[in-house]
Amino acid sequence: MSHAIFHSGENWTAGGLFFPRTIPLHSMLVSCGYETRTSASYDFNGLLRGQAEFAIFQYTIGGEGSLDYEARKYKMRPGDAMLLHVPHAHRYYLAPGTPFWRHLFLTITGAEAIRLMREAESRYGPVVNLPPESPPIRKAVEMILKHQKQELKSPFRTSSLVYDFVTGLHDYFTDATRGTERLNSILIRTVHNFCVRHLADDIDVDDIAREAGYSRAHFSRLFHHLYGIPPSRFLTELRLRSAIRILQIELCSVKEIAARCGFKDESYFCKVFKRYHGVSPKTFRQGNGGTPFPRDKTV
Repeated sequence: MSHAIFHSGENWTAGGLFFPRTIPLHSMLVSCGYETRTSASYDFNGLLRGQAEFAIFQYTIGGEGSLDYEARKYKMRPGDAMLLHVPHAHRYYLAPGTPFWRHLFLTITGAEAIRLMREAESRYGPVVNLPPESPPIRKAVEMILKHQKQELKSPFRTSSLVYDFVTGLHDYFTDATRGTERLNSILIRTVHNFCVRHLADDIDVDDIAREAGYSRAHFSRLFHHLYGIPPSRFLTELRLRSAIRILQIELCSVKEIAARCGFKDESYFCKVFKRYHGVSPKTFRQGNGGTPFPRDKTV
């Protein structure tokens, strides 16, 4: 996305988009804009904003924000969007020590728009990852720029734009499920290959998610859904399988195996190995036909 919204520190926000109440409309824009927040005073609690119901779409452009959603915590990084409704038990804020959080936002009201936003929040959110060039972001930017240029003069046209954006979110994520098996296979293969290449390195879920092209939160949910276990456990089990292979066929010390398989030290490796397999690496090697290392032998 080439617009200055994404490539400058310029701020613009507007609220109070009111039209005469002629025909009831079920989708409407309340406020929108783009801004960079640098103060820890930026802090919104979803239970302290009154009883009027509305929905929020907020997309991170730069920096980092924080979201507490019910019992979960998220870090909002570039490409992450929040799908929220008010009133609800959430809080989003600029955490102390965080330099800035740049984002664009839409505040939406209307019974049907809120229903669809809440459905999206439930199905895909509260945090989703969207490329800057994706249709939902293009539509959000279009709406903001039209308001900035004072082109939103018709309540019916404005309502149509809001409805198009909200239904477009669902359309985007529905389209994203087409060819799911192929995409999922690519994801699993990408993750597996990356982990194998960096098995001896100090990698974690953040590194794997970055390689896969997702935020940590979205990647963790997606991977768990596809593979049945958290990515952290997948990495640990991959390291342990490699360790077992080495124990069985190679002449290496336990310390060397720990280093080759990415464990921070021998003690931690032995602890994790015993938790998964019930015995120490040395005992496993002696009882499973593995190649004993001279120093592992009992004299």
